Amino acid sequence: MCGIAGYTFARGLPVGEHPAHAARLARMTASLRHRGPDAQRGVLLDGAALGHARLAIVDVEGGRQPMIDHATGVAVVYNGEIYNHVELRERWGGSYAFRTRSDTEVLLAGYVREGIDAVSRFVGQFAFAIFDPRDGATWLGRDRVGICPLYYTRTPEGWAFASEIKALMAGGHVKAALDAVGVHQSIRLWSPLAPRTCFRDVLALPPAHVARLDGRRIALSRYWDLPIPNPARASSGQEGPASRRLAELLADAVHLTLRADVPVSAYLSGGLDSSLVSALAQRELGGSLQTFSMSFARPEYDEAPFQRQAARALRTDHRVAAVDDADIAALLPRVVWHGEQVLIRSAPAPLLGLSGLVRSTGTKVVLTGEGADEFFWGYDLFKETKLRAFWARQPASRLRPALLSRLYPYMPRMRQSPEVMSQFYGIGLDRPDAPAFSHQLRWAATGRIARLFSPSFAGAVEGSDPPGDVVAAMPPDVARSGPLARAQYIEAQTLLSGYLLSAQGDRVLLGNSVEGRFPFLDHRVIEFACALPEGLKLRVLVEKYLLRRLARDLLPPSLAERTKQPYRAPVVGALVGPSAPDWARRALSRDAVDEAGVFSGEKIERLAAHAAASGGHETEGNAMALMAVASAHLLHERLVRGFEVPSADVRAVEVSAP
Repeated sequence: MCGIAGYTFARGLPVGEHPAHAARLARMTASLRHRGPDAQRGVLLDGAALGHARLAIVDVEGGRQPMIDHATGVAVVYNGEIYNHVELRERWGGSYAFRTRSDTEVLLAGYVREGIDAVSRFVGQFAFAIFDPRDGATWLGRDRVGICPLYYTRTPEGWAFASEIKALMAGGHVKAALDAVGVHQSIRLWSPLAPRTCFRDVLALPPAHVARLDGRRIALSRYWDLPIPNPARASSGQEGPASRRLAELLADAVHLTLRADVPVSAYLSGGLDSSLVSALAQRELGGSLQTFSMSFARPEYDEAPFQRQAARALRTDHRVAAVDDADIAALLPRVVWHGEQVLIRSAPAPLLGLSGLVRSTGTKVVLTGEGADEFFWGYDLFKETKLRAFWARQPASRLRPALLSRLYPYMPRMRQSPEVMSQFYGIGLDRPDAPAFSHQLRWAATGRIARLFSPSFAGAVEGSDPPGDVVAAMPPDVARSGPLARAQYIEAQTLLSGYLLSAQGDRVLLGNSVEGRFPFLDHRVIEFACALPEGLKLRVLVEKYLLRRLARDLLPPSLAERTKQPYRAPVVGALVGPSAPDWARRALSRDAVDEAGVFSGEKIERLAAHAAASGGHETEGNAMALMAVASAHLLHERLVRGFEVPSADVRAVEVSAP
């Protein structure tokens, strides 16, 4: 993947002779150098400026951007991968004269031959901007599930857009200021709800959308939506054919994501999803796969024994990044700078360290197992929803809520007080058909952080209702579907695109110039998973049932049948106590908290003291609150109060006017 940036303005101006345009585009492009260290180039056109920071992966020599079609003058900058570019090249080769082997030119050819509708033919992950001089319009587009980011803002002359918000700041298109509603959504939902962001006047192009920019007008349209599962479908008699079809689809998805002119590696967590992807990749590569994982000093977070077992079974060339509390603390400032949003989890920090290990070996591309939990129902959320719906049919039962104690063996506090647990899990039990029944517990937990807001921030978000925003955006067919189908839709629309693929995905990968690829997020695999009967995804309380059946032929039983252990990372030990770094002490101090303006410095001072006394074993809710405070401070300090692009990076950008 790469980084793109640009802006539009009135046509008919001598842009090539105007140094202000070149300097502005150079600053924007230079701010994305971490996304594309191999080359930074820009082009000034009659009506648009396009910049590109390249991570060279496909057609290393010929795929330079921005790319212009000489016959029409159409120009493109593009971030991502169109995995079926080989097949599409054959489709359009008879009517388009290709000059390179790059997937960028396939995108360009598709637009020239079929217009913006060509986007529906792409299998891949992408964000692009296309300037068409024939009508002066600029098109923005983003992949179906939101793997690649794309932001935009209105300007006095037109529009500005970029892969990261900091590029819009570098170009002077927006004044850095936190958006109260976006921050509130991040805290309640784990991420802003597109098109909202954590920054004022900056919008995110939602996944599966294209936008036409014309002057100061914009028109958005959706070209794909997540299919709605049918809970009434029976699974009997379908297991065998479904397993064979899944094997075909997933093998092809892995085959496509291995297409590159540089080596491709894989993350190997020791869980089912990454082990399955690694097994298929190892088979495709003939035994040369390199894998990476991380181990934690705290045993309750560590999966190293399973990672070693998987690496031995698959015979991969395996490397491990060891992580402790001090490492997380050291990485968090970079995580927030790259992520550009308030966080309530520290989980992205170890992943930033892991991508650093990948890059240190000279590797640019890594496969991951992301997406399997959302669409094959691997999260405890789905089991929890199923059990709570079962309990709701007999709310007075004492036996039914007791089943919930089986779900969280890694969280012993949940088992210590059955009365408290029953009270918490009983939230919303009187309305099991409510659209957001599945997520009420999660949102109730994050909602408690609001008690720590400063009076001014609480006033700014008064009337803001992030969970209500999710429900209001839910299509009627989803709202009328079953509780598990609704859970999947909400999870995909909030946690997946806004957090897992952003703060915990794109940003921590590209922070070290590494491209992530996600076979389970091939839209053909997603559509197949959504069409499966519920019993082939969650059978009683066995998650990812059909995936496990497929894994029997590829993995040892201990891995194929292993119960999911959610990926988590320590928070409290990294932020408070005697070993906390100076930046964390400052971030949680009363003066710094009050200056950032989101939280009450007095309340956070008491919270930090309580957490320090816990010896690193604070409650989950207090840990999330501490992380929210620390990340809000870092956003304010690093991006709001001051952001500068190194002058050496700006000078390295090549800007031309063809």
